Amino acid sequence: MMTPENKNTNTLLPDPPEESFNIRCPRLGHQINFSYCRSENNGLPCFKTLDCWYNHFDVHTYLTDKLTKEDFKKVFLSEGKPKVFSLFDLIEQAKERKGK
Repeated sequence: MMTPENKNTNTLLPDPPEESFNIRCPRLGHQINFSYCRSENNGLPCFKTLDCWYNHFDVHTYLTDKLTKEDFKKVFLSEGKPKVFSLFDLIEQAKERKGK
């Protein structure tokens, strides 16, 4: 897989690659483009966007320019819930759906 680079300076480009450029999503397990990652979290980026795209373009600068400081902090700097709490939440949601 080729990484889009500025051939003249050998540095990462400031903007995301074209829509046709896909990478494998570690969460979904298949190929996706940046626009999906950019808005998959209720209009905000996936929490793994920085990890997944850092070697394809300057994703950190791009997102700090596009997001408010509060949204950037909310997505990338806050500690997520431990997996066990997420599982409990999913179980509760399933129980509620079953009861309706």
